[in-house]
Amino acid sequence: MSQEMEWFRKQSEYNRRVYELLNTDHDGLEDWKVTVLFYSALHRINYWFDTRTGRVPKNHAERNRRVEGELPMAFGHYKTLYLLSMRARYCEGFGLGDARRRLAVKMLDKIEKEIPFS
Repeated sequence: MSQEMEWFRKQSEYNRRVYELLNTDHDGLEDWKVTVLFYSALHRINYWFDTRTGRVPKNHAERNRRVEGELPMAFGHYKTLYLLSMRARYCEGFGLGDARRRLAVKMLDKIEKEIPFS
């Protein structure tokens, strides 16, 4: 396994653990919880691209296009996480309640099943 692939795997797992800590020990912070869930998915997807094609997307737009074309089974879940994360970080006044956080967890759970680390 290349160093970069190993980094993607570790970073994905790290972000998932950060979410678990935030969710256990802190009320609120829903924007950060959703953000680390999204980045866990992003690094898992980068791992898949690196493993399968040797070419990791360089930005969100490229990644979104490639996930849609090359990982259609994960696209809807990934897109949902992406949009939740973007809204949480950049839309002032966007209410990110517990239901949206639970949706983000569900989307990452599905991605983890669809794209296992090998």
